[in-house]
Amino acid sequence: MRNGQCFIEKKATTLQTFTESIREKGFTQSIRVLNLEIIESNRYISRMLEIPLASQILHLRRLRVINGKPRTIERTYICYEKVRGIEQSDFSHLSFYAELKRLFGYVTMRSEEEVLITEPSKEERELLGCEGEVMMLKGTTYLKDLEPFEYFETIAVSDFFRFQSTQEL
Repeated sequence: MRNGQCFIEKKATTLQTFTESIREKGFTQSIRVLNLEIIESNRYISRMLEIPLASQILHLRRLRVINGKPRTIERTYICYEKVRGIEQSDFSHLSFYAELKRLFGYVTMRSEEEVLITEPSKEERELLGCEGEVMMLKGTTYLKDLEPFEYFETIAVSDFFRFQSTQEL
């Protein structure tokens, strides 16, 4: 915590989940599941996951509250065929990635993400209690065989993440 603020440091060279980062910093968290449903993939999600259009997709949307303040809204999309039955898990108390490993043995080995600054929707502003622009992280995670596994979008209050990158010749 710096100047009374809590933030997560994201290193460009390290694959670490939000839950791991939060625990490492000693922050408290609570999670509210906003949506947990099986939907059909649209053209964009199908392209990102390299699956046929209208495939069944697990869609999980959660609000993460850190040290008593709403910080992120996280959307996860995974081909339902790969995680059938996971919707029975209580993701208000469980780490999503820990549950994927426990139930199916999945461990993501790679993540490609981009960071954008965007205007939040009215609902996102209300959920996060913020005004103005927010940060969006979106990307794809991969299993060891570099098969796309998950597409995600995270909306975060703008001061929640600090990014670190090291470059060498």
